Parts: sequence; structure tokens; C-alpha cells
Amino acid sequence: MSERPFLHEVLLTGFGGALSCGLLVVAGARSVVFLQVLGATLLFILAVAGLSRLERWGHLFRVRLLLAYGVTFFFYASVKDTVPVLGLPTRDAALFAVDAWVFGGSTPSVWLQRWSSAAVSDVFSASYLSFHVYLHLAMAWAVVGSRERAEAFFGQVFSAYVPGLVGYYLVPAVGPLVAYPELFTVPVEGGWVTRLNAAVVAHGSSTFDVFPSLHVYITLVLLAHDRLAHPWRFRGMLPVAVMLFVSTLVLRYHYAVDLLAGVVWFVAFRALYPRLLRAWESWRRRRGVETAVVLPPG
Repeated sequence: MSERPFLHEVLLTGFGGALSCGLLVVAGARSVVFLQVLGATLLFILAVAGLSRLERWGHLFRVRLLLAYGVTFFFYASVKDTVPVLGLPTRDAALFAVDAWVFGGSTPSVWLQRWSSAAVSDVFSASYLSFHVYLHLAMAWAVVGSRERAEAFFGQVFSAYVPGLVGYYLVPAVGPLVAYPELFTVPVEGGWVTRLNAAVVAHGSSTFDVFPSLHVYITLVLLAHDRLAHPWRFRGMLPVAVMLFVSTLVLRYHYAVDLLAGVVWFVAFRALYPRLLRAWESWRRRRGVETAVVLPPG
């Protein structure tokens, strides 16, 4: 690895810096949320800078890569606190209106409740949880592999997370189950899988994490990576991904427009990321850093 930052590190730092500036202006320098976001951003910068100078120490580059996961998780979790502090209004009414216009008066989650049962809830709860399994196993597989494979994976996935998080601030929303509970006459009930998923969502959600659907957007990023890098994993995860996408509606977490936004975010990212990566690596070379461009598969 180089002493100079990689693209995903710059994007994450820029996101943290912009969010810190917004919180400073709105909430002030003594705001706890502002200090937490600024502190996490500065800590990430210092940790990356420190580890980048210890490249000769074996596998420390893997720790540096994992820092991106840590700060991304922090930024994701902090949304539940930063959106209210920034005074951003929720946009559930607008998202519901789009769904209602397309689907004839309501959002698909309301229509899908007619098939609600314990078995259905368990199947789709397992499908929803598969996102976390896919992401973390793919990340673990990458980080223990070759440096080239690890850098390509982490660079692509955690660069993709940044515009996804930006979407939460552009269109904050809590989803149909929370925003319109009166529309659902049948509860989501099932066995231990359903209860586990409900607990994960209750404790791990960032509250305003609806638009775009990261379950759709990041899963598509993972699939695009695996299509050429790991075709066997791509073939195995493709049908699971379809069930995962449907689960976001069956479990009433998302509007249909959120899923569409996830697809749009993915298409835009796939178009822009290789160009941005080439430009960044070109700048680094001009600054005297010898490094190869590791483009995403496909």
C-alpha cells in the first residue's frame, strides 16, 4: 500500500468532513453529535495515516482496509442522531405518494400482507438477513486473500457506501411500517428467524435508512464484483438476492421506489466509479506514487 490515501478513504473522509461542517453550522461546536462525527473522522484519518507508514509490517494493510468498514458502520449508525440534529424532515409522504401513483393507491407492502403467515415471515426474514451474511463473508474472504484482491474489493464496496449514505440525508424516511402502521392489519409474526431479524433491525437500524435501499444497492455492487471475480459465488447468491429484494417489501421496511433508487444508484456508481478511480490513480502517479490501477471486475 502507499502512504497516500486510496479513493474510498478519500470519499469516506470527505463524507465525514462535510457532515461535520453541517453539524457545526446547525448544532454548534459543543454539540455531542458534532464532536462524535468529527472525532470519528479525525480518528479515521490518523489511523489510516499511521498504518500507511507501517506497510513493511506484514499484514497491517489488512487492518487499514478494515478501518473503512469501521468508519462506514459508524457513519451508518449515526444517521439516527444526525438527521434530527440537522432538522431534516422525513419524506415518507412523498415516497408513499410515488408508490401510490404507480401501484394504484398504496405501497406494495400493504398489498403483500394478504399472504402474511409465520412461514412466509421466516423465509423472508432469512432472506433479509442474508444481506449481512453476504457482505461480511465476502469481506472476510477478501481481507484474508491477496493484497490485490483485498484492495479491489474494499475500494469498490466502501466507495459505493458513500453515495448510499448521502441518499439518507437527501431523502430521510422511516419506511411504511413505521410511518403508516394503520395500513397494516396483519402483524409480521413467525418463529425464531423472524424474531432474530426483528431484533437485528431494531438494534442495528439507523432509523432513517430507507432511500435508497442499501440492501438492493450494495447487494448489486457485491454481485457485480462477484460476477467476474468469483463466478461461483455470483451464481449461488443471485437467487438469494432476488428473495432479499422482495423481503424488503414483504417485511414492510421499504417503499418500492426505494428499491428502484437502489438500482439507479448502482447504475450510476458502475458508470462513474471506474472513471473516478482512473482519475484518482492518475493524480497519485503524478504525485510520485507508483501504484497500479485496480479496477472493479467488469
